[in-house]
Amino acid sequence: MDFEKAGFAYVVLINRGIIMRSKLVSDYLRVNKKHWDAVAKRNHREKAKWVKRIREGYPYLEKIEPKIFPYLRDISGKKIIVPQFGDGLLLLACAKKGAVVTGVDLSSEQVWFAKEAAALCDVDVKLVMADWQNLPKEIPEDYFDLAVTECGIFIWIEKLDAWMQNAYRVLKNGSRLIVSDFHPIDLITEEKHGKTTFRKSYFDHGPEAVQSAPSENLPPSVEFLWKLSDVINAAIEAGFQIEHVEEFHGETKKRKIPLLPTDFLIVASKH
Repeated sequence: MDFEKAGFAYVVLINRGIIMRSKLVSDYLRVNKKHWDAVAKRNHREKAKWVKRIREGYPYLEKIEPKIFPYLRDISGKKIIVPQFGDGLLLLACAKKGAVVTGVDLSSEQVWFAKEAAALCDVDVKLVMADWQNLPKEIPEDYFDLAVTECGIFIWIEKLDAWMQNAYRVLKNGSRLIVSDFHPIDLITEEKHGKTTFRKSYFDHGPEAVQSAPSENLPPSVEFLWKLSDVINAAIEAGFQIEHVEEFHGETKKRKIPLLPTDFLIVASKH
């Protein structure tokens, strides 16, 4: 078959067995929604265990998010928005501490799970199913005291400037944006036997259409790679003042040796 005549642009990346299709990439929001709906269904039982622990008083922020916890010590009564809340555990933990929480996520299954989890934990949260790059008008401007995220954010974002502009828009003066996310270096490297190899260039922005391993049985997704400087500059250009940037290593089964950063933290304020 002549792939060029068939109307598809195929790029094979051998290291991860990734096939990029222009049709998948052009419809990436629908593709990623379908992917995350499937992930939410698959992980429901495991996440339900975490919800039960949080309901019973487990210090989720202190134990699981120690880097962002110092900024979330006194949040009772604070209006917090959580972009791309995913499994909803950060959102739930903030609500349990008395915050007035709004969560935004693209996945209808993630929204459903968060609604169920909030009811189980007897907390009231507002949930909005939407793309953070294109926020609906029901999200008020100059309203929230904090916007906070945990890992798994920018790899799904095509328009980084729109993401930051919306974060700036919904926060009131004197408020903060607190972002914890996977470090882009971690997303392009693999560690085996104490050695690190790169599967692609740090400067290759993408996007990539990624097929999950057969054992996971998940629909494909589309990922974007942003340099750390891209994220910082997008925040500055949106109007934020950068207060603190940190790169750190979080030990996992795959990342036991602290050779390179696995995560980063950005704290920015609106004035």
